[in-house]
Amino acid sequence: MADMLPFLKKTPAPAPARSASALPVIAPIAADVDTRPFRVTDPHYIAMALQALADDGDLVCLYPTQGASFLAGRIVEVQPQDGALLIEVQGAHAPQPDPGPVLLVAMPLGIALQFRTTGSWVDAPPSAPLQLRAALPDQIIHLQRRRFPRLETPLGQPFRAEFMLHGESFSMGVDDVSIGGLGLRSSAHEGRLLMPSQQLRRVRVELGHGASPLVVDLEVRSRRAFRSFLAGEQLHFGCSFMDLSPADSEALQQRLARLDAERTRVAPPRVG
Repeated sequence: MADMLPFLKKTPAPAPARSASALPVIAPIAADVDTRPFRVTDPHYIAMALQALADDGDLVCLYPTQGASFLAGRIVEVQPQDGALLIEVQGAHAPQPDPGPVLLVAMPLGIALQFRTTGSWVDAPPSAPLQLRAALPDQIIHLQRRRFPRLETPLGQPFRAEFMLHGESFSMGVDDVSIGGLGLRSSAHEGRLLMPSQQLRRVRVELGHGASPLVVDLEVRSRRAFRSFLAGEQLHFGCSFMDLSPADSEALQQRLARLDAERTRVAPPRVG
């Protein structure tokens, strides 16, 4: 199964040689911050986000419920096929008290990423670095520097965008939506013609059950490739609305309010 996930087999970048006392403290996200728009439950996104931390050697701060009040380390391995990750703690050695549930916080590219997990210390000689084998989280909070918070679209409902480009018809899934734009997903082949700065005219957007389709113009702002365990090579496109009419803006805000209410009421973990 690991051979189907080559993007998770990169060799982690070496950690910088710094003393534990010199490591900065990354504080958890403040309790008064509304993190609901930033909760991510897509397992593929979670695996890629954590692998990026491992590849870049980013500092992660661990806040165990028992033992040390604060530990610093880095993710050295992500194992989606086993639902696990391995975290190496800097400046600490065995033995240590069982950590119990752990809050992990990182700051990749200055953007807070936080999740909770449980794990146990890996048996190792007293002089070896301390390593925590933890469960892969089913949810992360990833604060993003966006003008508008986005909401993931729920599974089992029709969220699609249909449009014409270069004489071809396209139908792409809508992964997320905000008052400012959409996130579209396609196969690598279907999305080969879409590039940042392209404008898509008269896009018909379905926003789930009970919502009338919108016809809008979009501008492609970003393009990102990733691999889905079930669907293979995929592309994600971040698109912004162009000149959204007041009526469409009001309809979109109402739909977002309903999505947020449904998400808060049910909030099931997404599976892929």
